[in-house]
Amino acid sequence: MIPEPQCVFLRAADNFAPCVDYVARTFSRWARFRCEICTPEEFVGKPRPEHPSFVIYYGTRDDFQAWFSSVEKKVKGQPLVGISRSAFFGQSFLESPDLPESPSQLLDMAKEEGFSKHVEHVGERVCFVDVDLIASSFWFLTRYEEYVISPPEAHDRFLCSFSIAPTEMYDQPVVNRWFEQLKALVLRLAKKEDTMLVPRKATVVLTHDIDLLRKYRGLAGVRRTISAMMHGDAREATSEIRMASLVLAGLRRDPFDSFDEMFSLKERIGAPSTFFLMGGGDAPLDGDYSLEDQNVRELIMRILSKGDEIGVHPSYETYRSPELIQKETKAVEEAIGHPVIGARQHYLRFALPETWYALAECGLRYDSTLGFADKSGFRCGWSGCLRPFDIEKRIELPIIELPLVAMDITLAVYEKIPPEKAVERLARLMDASETPGGAFVVLWHNTLHDRRAYPGYWDTMEYFLFASAGTVEFTTAGKMCEEFELRMVHTG
Repeated sequence: MIPEPQCVFLRAADNFAPCVDYVARTFSRWARFRCEICTPEEFVGKPRPEHPSFVIYYGTRDDFQAWFSSVEKKVKGQPLVGISRSAFFGQSFLESPDLPESPSQLLDMAKEEGFSKHVEHVGERVCFVDVDLIASSFWFLTRYEEYVISPPEAHDRFLCSFSIAPTEMYDQPVVNRWFEQLKALVLRLAKKEDTMLVPRKATVVLTHDIDLLRKYRGLAGVRRTISAMMHGDAREATSEIRMASLVLAGLRRDPFDSFDEMFSLKERIGAPSTFFLMGGGDAPLDGDYSLEDQNVRELIMRILSKGDEIGVHPSYETYRSPELIQKETKAVEEAIGHPVIGARQHYLRFALPETWYALAECGLRYDSTLGFADKSGFRCGWSGCLRPFDIEKRIELPIIELPLVAMDITLAVYEKIPPEKAVERLARLMDASETPGGAFVVLWHNTLHDRRAYPGYWDTMEYFLFASAGTVEFTTAGKMCEEFELRMVHTG
């Protein structure tokens, strides 16, 4: 095995050191570097059996130049990159939601030619990057603005439309892109090859939130459906009444009963997936099934027999309640006969950082909720797994986040992308997710099979997945989590 390059990351020992250290650790885990974090003074004063592969200094330009001038002879020949420190980590921290740098600069830095414009060569194998990539990465990875802005939304969700960042910044995992450019720079200075740049397929994590199993849930369900249709086109209402009658008479399958088609496609393309099942909840927007129902037991057996993963889908009111999450997780575990390791919150309801704490308290190892309900894309600026961070306590949390990238209902209902164009949108997001350790996490509901409500979208999802087969690697959310945990063992 080729040993990982050793990186030393230098920063001030101030109140914001834990925040800076978090970004440094996230970078080193992604880049597969062994990373030591210390102050500039500690670096100079500490004897070392060998020189590190390279050094990254985070500070203002003046501080960097003054420090480099004082130690130039001692670090001569040492690859060294300075990164500008803005005023973000300062007195207005957690008061203003603003980005540390201008959006245009940050988007420019995601491209090689744009990044190079902000790199100043100040000596032999010594460079200075004049954009604060550390604070900017922190802003996205931690969802900093969500600690400052209160979401005025019916379901208490933070929507992309609330973000002060331009929407195009979420079309790619910008933090991964910055890390790619930074890693390429330090390896060039160190005259080392990137052992991670091995051609590989994109990774797709196919997931399913099982919210509802039946559209026509007895007479009450039919009444709700008919009432909703009566406010629309009269012919549609008549057609809906006819369909409900046929389903209740046993002459037609319920539109939400789409598992035969779903499993058939999964088998043809060799795609394992993760199903998130509800273990309770009695809010109006919660599920319509019990884990003890015979059809649910049969579905569970079918999922497990295919080698797929089952996680818990905590109900509508659980996102601030570890007690409710614990109760529902236990119910799912009893139904499937083994421990559950992951979750996705119903309706994507999530409170930072309370929901992470609640999930971790229940022994869950990962969450896959953090995607925007109203826009597909990279909410954390990140593709793949990461450790979340509590900004207020300034600590890393003992759980893994695998951010959701695309949800079928987002495309159909919120973004209103026509089915024929949704394939192109999914393909662009999948391509953007490609980075070492990255993953295109997509949510495909069984309810999408309701062709009256979502005309053309089931076919769109089938076509996209079938067309991707052979060019991508399918895996489960749980396996992504396990790979990330193994990486942390080696890099810290």
